[in-house]
Amino acid sequence: MKRMHIKISAIVIALIFFLAARNRAGALPLTETIYMIPEYDVEILLSDEVYQTDRYSRRDSAGVGFGATDNFSLWIQFDYLSQAAFKATRSDVGDLFIKGKFYIGDYVKNLIHLGFLMDLRFPLGKNAYENTQWRNLALGKYELKLGPFARFDILDVFFIHLNLFYTFREANNENFFGGFSIDITKKETWEKVFGLNPAASNTFLSVSRLKNDYITASMAWNTNYFYPFIPYIEFYGAVRVSRAHIDTGTAPVEAAKYNAFLMSAGVRYFFMQAIYMGVYTVQNPLRISQKGFIQAIYGIELSFQI
Repeated sequence: MKRMHIKISAIVIALIFFLAARNRAGALPLTETIYMIPEYDVEILLSDEVYQTDRYSRRDSAGVGFGATDNFSLWIQFDYLSQAAFKATRSDVGDLFIKGKFYIGDYVKNLIHLGFLMDLRFPLGKNAYENTQWRNLALGKYELKLGPFARFDILDVFFIHLNLFYTFREANNENFFGGFSIDITKKETWEKVFGLNPAASNTFLSVSRLKNDYITASMAWNTNYFYPFIPYIEFYGAVRVSRAHIDTGTAPVEAAKYNAFLMSAGVRYFFMQAIYMGVYTVQNPLRISQKGFIQAIYGIELSFQI
């Protein structure tokens, strides 16, 4: 009887770690997942990516995440860029990202999970529209990405992830935050609804400022059937909202000269609940017709919690 109790306890413990690791998988290369950092926990993220565009370059990323509450997590990511894939050469800083994820809830007998993303890009890198040195590794312009993400559970071993995001992108010679009005003593502030009135001129949401914006959609599949290995595949697309001419429309970057369609495949190995390492590749099936744009990405990543 004692031996049976020990076996049952071991099975329960193993199941707890199994399920925790399954839900531990954070954002995939092209797709945001439902994973939230537990309250008061800290996550460290490191990745190294080789980009193939019209040459080979490398982007090293370091990030830290915080579990503010069980329903809200915050990440900060910093990029460092190098001109060659595997040796020390000319390098520079990339863009900075601050990402917040809100967990909305579980639905349909806990089979559907919803969240909301806010991701702000700070342009520490060079302007990709005017400088080709780090094009497609850094943008050098403000961006604000907003939208929902979801996960659908199938038989508790197969998971489908869906994203649909709208990205506000700063144009050349534009003040990204200039469309907001915050002085409550001015009548104009209330008429423009603090800059969110699309019918007013020179607001953040006015039509003239939306020409550079774009929509992204992605879908990913992964499974815990092979745990501690978690394989996945992804499909990703990006298209500019407006068909109007933009000054930067000839630059071979996403949602400017090119609408994007990318595919990804990878696998993560969980050493334990709090630590995983992954390898992946992103491929552009339209590479022949998209010169100067992303042809492929090859990456390795490491994540651990403290």
